[in-house]
Amino acid sequence: MEFSIVGIIGVFVNQAVLFLLTYFLGIYYVLAAAFSFEVALLNNFALNEIWTFRKRSAHSSRWLRLIKFHVSRILGFVATMITLFLITEFLNIHYLISNIIAIGVGTFINYSTSDLWVWK
Repeated sequence: MEFSIVGIIGVFVNQAVLFLLTYFLGIYYVLAAAFSFEVALLNNFALNEIWTFRKRSAHSSRWLRLIKFHVSRILGFVATMITLFLITEFLNIHYLISNIIAIGVGTFINYSTSDLWVWK
């Protein structure tokens, strides 16, 4: 349950940063999406650290878990970026809607790697 709530908060963070970077700063949506992914990732790590996996977090250093969390998101990041680009460019769907769909693609991978590796 906590992981899902953290994920929903992360989607809002991701969408807000993506919108701000593209709409106000004029940054290309794929580059802005990569940055917003990182901001949401750091947000999600902090929330998971203090809430979702709080009972498991004492077994290894926080920095090691942060590194593992980043590494565990590589597949999810690649899948998200590819999905975002393909849906936006080839299906002509607005990038903010494409981004929500793309985030959904990586969710299962992200949960699995967090549960089985980062906070094991």
